[in-house]
Amino acid sequence: MPPFVSAPPYITPRRGITAGLPSYSFGSFPLGVSPARMYVTTVAVAANVVTLGVKMVEGNIPAVGTQVSVTGTVVGGATVNAANVSLASVTITPATGVGTITYTAVAANLSTTPDGGQVVQIPVDVGETTAVAKGLQFALDPAGGYGLTFVWGSSAATIALQLEGAIDDIDAQYAIIGTSQTTLSGSVVAQVPNNVRFVRVNTTAFTGGPGTTWAKIYQSTSSGM
Repeated sequence: MPPFVSAPPYITPRRGITAGLPSYSFGSFPLGVSPARMYVTTVAVAANVVTLGVKMVEGNIPAVGTQVSVTGTVVGGATVNAANVSLASVTITPATGVGTITYTAVAANLSTTPDGGQVVQIPVDVGETTAVAKGLQFALDPAGGYGLTFVWGSSAATIALQLEGAIDDIDAQYAIIGTSQTTLSGSVVAQVPNNVRFVRVNTTAFTGGPGTTWAKIYQSTSSGM
């Protein structure tokens, strides 16, 4: 997402928050990319690296690092079936949808053996390069009094970020709502003061990496919650 917008609203209109839908102050969601679904044809394990022969049946070929869940395999044992594992390699021919994927799992060595099962891609939030920066702001319903949920994830070594609000969309008027968050992932429910009409996420510090960070805001679907 773009950083905090300082141009006047008549030049760059502010985005509003739709209750119940995420608004990304940092990062985004991969819209337009269909989650992959694959059938397993073979299983092999060597030095705790699982190699699955697969056939694409739905969606786009996943990229390295994509998280998937593997279910229904038999010959490799329960440890080959996995939830939320990151793909270490992907070698799939686009024309046929046939190829292999690999991921790490603690399992006994196994030569390539026919098997069944399926692999399903798990859509995840896409981060942007971590930086000390003020994220994109969003306009709230002027009625005020809404509850917000602030959710984030980062692969930096450490990070400090905070949810901020302002009566007017002026940088200097933004003030922290609640307390600064210093874990690499989490969620916080905040009651927004009645007069606050704009909100954003502010990354105030980080170390290491820099890695990537995403942060999104949900507005409650009803006031007073």
